[in-house]
Amino acid sequence: MTVSVLVAILVLVIAVVVYVAGSVRRLGRYREQTVQSLHLVDVEIERRHAQLVPFLDAAEESGLSADLLLQLSGARSWSKAVRERGLGLQTQAAAENALSAAFHSVLAEADAGRNVLGNWAFQGPAGELIVTERRIAGAVRVYNDTAYRLSQAVGTFPSSIVAKSRSVSAPEPFVETREQSDEQRSVQAVA
Repeated sequence: MTVSVLVAILVLVIAVVVYVAGSVRRLGRYREQTVQSLHLVDVEIERRHAQLVPFLDAAEESGLSADLLLQLSGARSWSKAVRERGLGLQTQAAAENALSAAFHSVLAEADAGRNVLGNWAFQGPAGELIVTERRIAGAVRVYNDTAYRLSQAVGTFPSSIVAKSRSVSAPEPFVETREQSDEQRSVQAVA
């Protein structure tokens, strides 16, 4: 072997080592960002659960629709149950979306009826919940962005080899998916 062949092999080995080290650092950084952003989502969701208690009390005292308040209370219970049982991020996203929809239905009725316009006992908790809703949406957006980045790194060759060797897998997105009914599947099968 000549010196130039040895130098070429050495350069190639150094390049591979540098690439693997960079991939390990990048995957670790993406994984940590994903974990931290999911923790932020959890914190904001817990904040919303705590803020719903005074909101529900104030809404009940304001004479808002008992049906809407029952839906909101049920959606809150469903959301807590999904989180406590660890049913997965897609199921959790569905529960959280249902909770947001129920909350906004109560707000829409309050705005339409205008019977809580000057009621600070209602407006204070409502305002806090509106801010928390925005914070949840932002936290979910950050989580999904970091989860997507990690998924891309895990699924792209050659970093997928490094990910597999380090047992890094693609995270589940925090989005609601709709299961297809048997009827929809049969229509697609016929088409």
